[in-house]
Amino acid sequence: MQQLPMDSLRAFVSVYELQSFTAAGQQLGRSQPAISLQLQRLEEMLGVRLYARTGGRIQLTTAGAELLDTARAMLSLNDQIIARLTEPELSGRVRLGLTSEFASKLLPQVLGQFAQGYPNVSLEVTSALSRQLVANADDFDVIIALTEQGGQDAAQLVNPMQWLELRQEPLVWVGNTESQLLPSPLPLVVAPEGCIYRRRALRALRQTGIASRITYTNTDFSGLTAAIESGLGITVLAQSTLPSHLEKLHRTADGTALPELGEVGVMLSNRAAENSAAQQLAQFIQERI
Repeated sequence: MQQLPMDSLRAFVSVYELQSFTAAGQQLGRSQPAISLQLQRLEEMLGVRLYARTGGRIQLTTAGAELLDTARAMLSLNDQIIARLTEPELSGRVRLGLTSEFASKLLPQVLGQFAQGYPNVSLEVTSALSRQLVANADDFDVIIALTEQGGQDAAQLVNPMQWLELRQEPLVWVGNTESQLLPSPLPLVVAPEGCIYRRRALRALRQTGIASRITYTNTDFSGLTAAIESGLGITVLAQSTLPSHLEKLHRTADGTALPELGEVGVMLSNRAAENSAAQQLAQFIQERI
């Protein structure tokens, strides 16, 4: 009887969620060729293709889409069993602060797995701008925040030894299917002043001479993406948080190339050394992000 290899399923899910073979390899501690080989063998075993590249994005084939939810469920069950049988029973409260788009896009699955594996731990999750999280750091046990390239950001100015870089995340321009037709000056949908993405977008456009104007401001990730879907403008997001109903943009309506935006650091701070539940959550996040 054939058996699905769990490491190949994890690679399959990670590549799709991160939209990158390289990023999936970094997350799983493997090289990009090793990830590609795992997925090739999985496809050969199942006799189907799982991925199809469309418009620069890694899309799922019909078979891949059918496998995705089942693979996630199998991985979740695997992780729950390991957590319950290899770790002592945890209880207590963990106050987690993180940026809005990671709360909406990347962490629901991770936090869901943690909650199922440790049902006696109470999670209190707050989403806000990185600057606000850092300014109110004493209100949290674990924080996930963003920093500028090179660490030139508030997060590393407050006890830098307490911060661990989880990964570097590329930033991309994001719009709806008709955003490339938007007129000049380029309409922007952004978070309030103090947001790294807003600062990076305005600086990049100014340096390349592309005129822009802010048409909509909202701190909430779902509010920003709803505004983009409605055609109010474009924005900047971390590549791995790009919603499936929006698109990565490369040019303006007149054909001008949108400027490169570089990367941001995804940082984790575990501020409650005496809180074993917080320690476990921080490790859980680190292993998966």
